[in-house]
Amino acid sequence: METPLSFNAVKDHLDAVIQNPSIPLDVATLDKLKVELLANTNQSVFSAILTQVSQILPLLREDPSPLTSLATKAASYLTFTQLQSIDPPLNLLAGIKAPSPPVNLLTLSLLGQASHSSADAAVISGNPPLVIALVELWLTVSETAVSQVAFDVLWALLEVDYAHDYESDVLVDGEKKNKIGGQGLMWRRIFNDRDVYERLFSICSLESTEPPGRISRRDKSVAQGRLMDLIIKAGSLDWHAIATSHFPDIESKFRSSSLLSFAASQMVDPDDVLLHMTHIHFLCELLRIGAPGLRQRAKVQSHSYPLFSSPSLEYLTSSGLHAKIMSYYLDPSILDPAYSPILSGPVMGYISQYAILYPNHLLQQPQAFLDSILSRISEVLDIQPVKWAHGPVPTGDLDILASLPRVMLVEAGNKWINPVQSIPSKPVNSHALDALARIFKGPPTLETDSNGLSDPLDQNPTSPRAEAAASRVLYLRYLNEHPDLWTNVVVAADVLAMQDTALAAIAFIKSVLTAHWAMIPPSDSSSTTLTNRRFGLPTEDQISRLGPSIQGKLPESGLWALFVPPALTEVLPYLFKAPQTYNNFVAGGAADTESAVWRIATAKFDALLALQTEVKKVDGGFEGFDDIIRTLNKRVADGPWGPSSQVGSRVEALEL
Repeated sequence: METPLSFNAVKDHLDAVIQNPSIPLDVATLDKLKVELLANTNQSVFSAILTQVSQILPLLREDPSPLTSLATKAASYLTFTQLQSIDPPLNLLAGIKAPSPPVNLLTLSLLGQASHSSADAAVISGNPPLVIALVELWLTVSETAVSQVAFDVLWALLEVDYAHDYESDVLVDGEKKNKIGGQGLMWRRIFNDRDVYERLFSICSLESTEPPGRISRRDKSVAQGRLMDLIIKAGSLDWHAIATSHFPDIESKFRSSSLLSFAASQMVDPDDVLLHMTHIHFLCELLRIGAPGLRQRAKVQSHSYPLFSSPSLEYLTSSGLHAKIMSYYLDPSILDPAYSPILSGPVMGYISQYAILYPNHLLQQPQAFLDSILSRISEVLDIQPVKWAHGPVPTGDLDILASLPRVMLVEAGNKWINPVQSIPSKPVNSHALDALARIFKGPPTLETDSNGLSDPLDQNPTSPRAEAAASRVLYLRYLNEHPDLWTNVVVAADVLAMQDTALAAIAFIKSVLTAHWAMIPPSDSSSTTLTNRRFGLPTEDQISRLGPSIQGKLPESGLWALFVPPALTEVLPYLFKAPQTYNNFVAGGAADTESAVWRIATAKFDALLALQTEVKKVDGGFEGFDDIIRTLNKRVADGPWGPSSQVGSRVEALEL
């Protein structure tokens, strides 16, 4: 263990400041000692620094940042147990309550050391005044940086102290979050201590005027947003902590039955448009808790949520909030015209999230409801070509369309109300291409059954296999109605002056060639499950009547879609061609020329690499397939910029 060279000088200086607080801090010496502090420094040095700093801070008459910065680094080398052993004890409560952001941040760094073990977190939970002060600081402090650190510390303490319920069926993004169990003492302090629990309500309630709720309306709005963050995180670990009643008298005082119902239904003033927007984002994040995605929630005896739902969606549905958000989109007249431009984005984001996370729940809704969504999208997409070319375009509606279950879009096509066909292939629009790419890409993953057995998930309204088959059908139907699709995509991909559109076109090519498609053989006994139901898919015989007749046998995968006309004569020549050089960019004075050329060239090369990867998975081929492989491998070997001779010409262009 070593003692830093500057330690004695700093110690003498701080002793002098303690005796005479008017002495200015020697910032240079303090910074020098800070640099000298290392992991192998004697522990007594760290303790001495923290002791002196704690004595000086109440007396200091200048910015304490140099001192708090030094103390923060010293504390980082000590465990919480070692911090507790410092004599005289550090006054953490005073540091939290101090009206000084640097002092607050120092104290929070000390508290943060307790988040490394559940035993240390339990020590914090055993100090109610300290926990109350931490909660008040987090919710009421005006400095965002301090509030964020306070929240990070509070959540870290809760997370390390979480007593995992191994029977819980709550999922986050479709996965169980297995945690090493703590004692749950910090959770009980937050949710089962009257004084702490009531502050979550009183500070954030617009109607409360009692201390410590006596803060400005603006600060209350900020506190409400902070409380929403805690509810989302806490609910992802322990849904019952936020959704069940802990103190009925406190909750009823604020016209609610739980912390969740307070935040979701009572806390927010709907006339505060910015907070209303934050509230919709909050509901959107709430949807993620327990979402099953294309799969279904595991059956757990202790709960009775529907397989295609989640505790969060069940709450949103039962409270009427889900229907309310859906109605905002289906009937825009409900929203105040002055607020609609601000709220429409979050509303459409919520619906898109719902469609992605709960496809089977959506497909169980009445047909009239589903048709109203499709009709609304079709109505919005019915715009003049000039808007598709120059904007603005309905990006939020395109996002919803790309998020809907593909089997729903296939079924809509049978009734000639499929909005996908309303997306033009010309003029090419980057947002339109992004939406088409998502639709044609298929589900995120497709697990193939080597035994050819039916997937039990195929009994659901939709499944990964059904979505994969539907994406292929949608591609072929779209290509049948827009035979110039690939010509337009390749032209757009080669226009340097329209960088966003070019990148979207290349991304579209990559999405199709790496698409997760599935084919339903007529002889497959499991095909009946996917074809004879409410959202049935067409048989292969019916699909064979789709697409340009010159294709012959229809492609079974996205890769093979590029190896048949019309993509064969458009996409492969484009990918094999070397990228454009700087001297091809005739705009001359454009500020971002180099970036445009580089980004497009590298995106194109990524598509080439994806093509090479997919080709390696192919068994067999067709006449001329080997020639394509050789050309592909040579082009990949040349690198993003093509043959070396072209690289030289590119350098010459830069020198001109």
